[in-house]
Amino acid sequence: MYTAKPIPASSSTHATHCNCPACRGVNCFERPRFFAGQPLTDKDLEAAQRYVIEKNKLHNRYLVGTGVVCGLMVKCDPCCDGSVVVETGYAIDCDGNDIVLCQEASFDVLGYLKKRKNQEDLPYCGHTVYNKKAQPVDEKKEYLLVLSYAEEMAKPITALVRDNGCNNSRCEPSRIRETFQFDLIETRTDKPDLRKLKVSDLIPDQSFLGQVIACFKTFQEVVRASQAAAEGEKQLGNDNVTALNAAFKQIRNLVMDFYQKEPTIRCDLPAKIADLEKGFQAANTPKEKQNFAVYMVALLLQLLLDCVCDALLVRCPECKDGEGVVLACITIQGGKIEKICNIVRKQLITGPSLQYWMQPLFSSLETLLDFICCDFDIVELIEQQLSHQSGQMFE
Repeated sequence: MYTAKPIPASSSTHATHCNCPACRGVNCFERPRFFAGQPLTDKDLEAAQRYVIEKNKLHNRYLVGTGVVCGLMVKCDPCCDGSVVVETGYAIDCDGNDIVLCQEASFDVLGYLKKRKNQEDLPYCGHTVYNKKAQPVDEKKEYLLVLSYAEEMAKPITALVRDNGCNNSRCEPSRIRETFQFDLIETRTDKPDLRKLKVSDLIPDQSFLGQVIACFKTFQEVVRASQAAAEGEKQLGNDNVTALNAAFKQIRNLVMDFYQKEPTIRCDLPAKIADLEKGFQAANTPKEKQNFAVYMVALLLQLLLDCVCDALLVRCPECKDGEGVVLACITIQGGKIEKICNIVRKQLITGPSLQYWMQPLFSSLETLLDFICCDFDIVELIEQQLSHQSGQMFE
């Protein structure tokens, strides 16, 4: 059994770091071109290899997704009550790296925490890996077990390069071994109360429904603000014109705020709003001013519709999950691992996973199709029926 050694989160074995947003987005690509008579260097060959690697990572990020693909179940270590065992499996982090455990890996949880307790606090992409001012290990505490991609140099060989023309004994690693590492992240102590949990709290902000809810929340804020401004002006002076001025100004400001927050697909909107302002100021009667205010409300409704339609477009997801993939939540109490919850992980929805969850349905459908397409014969059924009737006639 392979035993993964705990590595600090700041180790240089990480392929990427959280302060490198350019590594996580949609990159421009350039591949080397080879031709006869070209002098090749290690940089040219590395560029060719890097092109394929980054294209595969791009495919993983935007066509496959982030999370556990299969396996990687975390279970108790039968040999040590302070360790866990992670089964073999495959995961993809939000940078698109393939993380593969080809053998079961044991991770010393308590040893990791004790080692981190004596070191400086290091952030893990916005999280605290371990805080030495936190509760001691012997008190009840929950940690998320995170699996991260890592690389290490391997198989050094002698480089056939002479230094100063007389020495060729320099060694260089000839392989880059893709490996992994484990980290622990403290979970939130202020867990939400399930009795007060709303349906909207279960919808991710970056999902389609989350974007639609955000559009309507912005619209509600606009409506409330305009109503409050109109009521405030009415209290200052019971004048319809004064109230209309306040309402028009407030709606105008909020329409512009809405317009600037959302993608600017109506290029003539600022000019149209300026024309409405001029017309509103030039209006002589409250009825005319009210018509301009109604037109401004119509623009606001149009922006709401544009916002909902824009939510249908799929954006490139941002990498906000740190460098690794969450595998499980580990509860520690009394210096021992009390329990492990694997369901906190993000499971990728793939064809094999759907087949696993819906196997009874697939099996029933397969049996039904096999009967209809292979065993069921209408002609044979009619022949049997006619033969049966003929036999009765001659009895």
